[in-house]
Amino acid sequence: MIKINSQVKNYILVGISAGIIIGCLFAIKLYGRDIRVIIPLVIALLIFGHSVDNILKIFAIKDSTKAEKQLKIEMKDERNTLIREKAGSKTNEYMLYLNTVIVFILGFMGAEFWMLCLFGFLILAQGVLSIFLYNYYDNRY
Repeated sequence: MIKINSQVKNYILVGISAGIIIGCLFAIKLYGRDIRVIIPLVIALLIFGHSVDNILKIFAIKDSTKAEKQLKIEMKDERNTLIREKAGSKTNEYMLYLNTVIVFILGFMGAEFWMLCLFGFLILAQGVLSIFLYNYYDNRY
């Protein structure tokens, strides 16, 4: 399931993203909170978090065939699948509400127009994607 190559890749990604994070923090100290510094910082933080999550999963399983079999059984179990789907649906719904509230708060705070458009596009994309995926899985199953 998880190979040594992916483990090494995760360690490399953690190292690279940690270096980028440190570099961005120094750049923020030197140049201030410029958007050209914040965006790479956010991307590096996302990569760092994802890689650390993968490393923790590797240590949790520890190449145990029994644990791998149990994980496969749980992933295919209908009840667990239903729970995951319902949790994903509720998460999508709450994120839609949260993004809408953020747009209203930013609008009342007098934020720049491009920020409001960005969050508005995020809400629109999330809604369109939700409808598309609902129809796709409705026709598939």
